[in-house]
Amino acid sequence: MKPLTVLLFLLMLTAGDIFAQALPKKPSRAEVGSYNQANLLKIDIGASKTKVLESMGGVQKIQTYTSTSFVTKKESIIINNPFNREFRTDSAGNTIEILWYYTNVKKADGDVTKEQQTPIVLEKNSVVGMGWDFYEDYAKRKGINIESR
Repeated sequence: MKPLTVLLFLLMLTAGDIFAQALPKKPSRAEVGSYNQANLLKIDIGASKTKVLESMGGVQKIQTYTSTSFVTKKESIIINNPFNREFRTDSAGNTIEILWYYTNVKKADGDVTKEQQTPIVLEKNSVVGMGWDFYEDYAKRKGINIESR
């Protein structure tokens, strides 16, 4: 019985690490996308911008790599996290901030398009929603002109 108790205790101590998404030492673009997708799940409506940045791994430049062989990787593009930041004004004159995170690899030609990014929409420094469907609906309701996917 005692070994089982010790095992359960050790599992409890490491449970946070087991489910935490870590960025590999030499990440590919796909791994950066997966890292950001996993971190998006940590963000709640109403969270502050500071909490969003913390949940997403902070503001960072991530050097990505591509495999040239089974063991060799070469440098690829640098992905900023957040990838981009925009400010929009709604029809009532309120300023809306959008943080864009790279989440999807659609093509491997080096260009990162809006379609490959996920928006997090902040109003008065708090998250009001995220994702393309939310952003497009929100922009329509608020009278904000946005780029299409």
